[in-house]
Amino acid sequence: MTKEVKSLWGCIIVLFTCVIVLASILISRLDVPSAKPDARPHPDTSTVVATLGDEKVTKAEWDAELERQYGYLVLEEMLTSRAAVKEAATLGIDITPDEVELELKRRMAGYESEQAYFEAMKQQLGMTPTQIRTDLSDKLLLEKIATFDVAVTEDEIDRHLRDHADIYVPVNQLELSHIVVSTQREARGVLERISKGELFQSLAEQVSNDAFSALQGGKLGWIDEDDPFVSAAELEAAKQLDIGGVSEPIRVDDGYAIVQLTGKKEAEPLESAIVRQQVRRDIALSKARPLPEVEDALREKHKAAIYLSSDSNNGI
Repeated sequence: MTKEVKSLWGCIIVLFTCVIVLASILISRLDVPSAKPDARPHPDTSTVVATLGDEKVTKAEWDAELERQYGYLVLEEMLTSRAAVKEAATLGIDITPDEVELELKRRMAGYESEQAYFEAMKQQLGMTPTQIRTDLSDKLLLEKIATFDVAVTEDEIDRHLRDHADIYVPVNQLELSHIVVSTQREARGVLERISKGELFQSLAEQVSNDAFSALQGGKLGWIDEDDPFVSAAELEAAKQLDIGGVSEPIRVDDGYAIVQLTGKKEAEPLESAIVRQQVRRDIALSKARPLPEVEDALREKHKAAIYLSSDSNNGI
């Protein structure tokens, strides 16, 4: 993925997952009752969804807590989406399937295949391909509304590309595992055990000080080769390894790390049309009002109102 995209993922994963879950709950609660109330089954809210020893957590308790923490946010998202559709009809604009597919193709840069991208989104966000396309369409529509009166010239695009070319270059990805120990002596001991046939994953579980990755056998997963959240020394060492190779001890903040490279993906350059489309969008958005302001204005213009109690806003 490109640099301007990758930095956003960590910020949205948890929040967006909650939005997806809450949307389905709140939509069902806002449905108008049918003429025959008993025509469809009612969910059993007494269903136990979790336990802690002898304590039980019911679906009703879970739903209530989700609504308390995130309900207001989900309602805002729903109202914004509906207001955007109304505004787009007024302006005579829409998002075509081709625009969605072009944006998808741009986001897939750095993944080895379309399937790999969709599998990653399923794991990270719990989203199906259909949900991803719907979300992209909603996002693109809001951006098109925000930039409706914004003009961007070809000269501006050319100049922006000259000044910021590195932003639009996909980067290679590395699949890494590591073991972190306190001293260089411990790191040497780990390397010796690996040389004698012990598995890297087993050693990570046994001795690594990185508790999170240790639970996964040391796995860090697929990482951009310039990821700012991973030690630059580890990334540099990994780039010198062959697949399956193990590094010498590397000095890191928490002691010494040993890195194993388990996969590598060479990024393919983006097509010119995709790059220019993204540059045009970036320039237009930089000239337009911030999207949160556009969202607020759309809800106000189309008379959105939320009737949740103040307690439902605690998590916002």
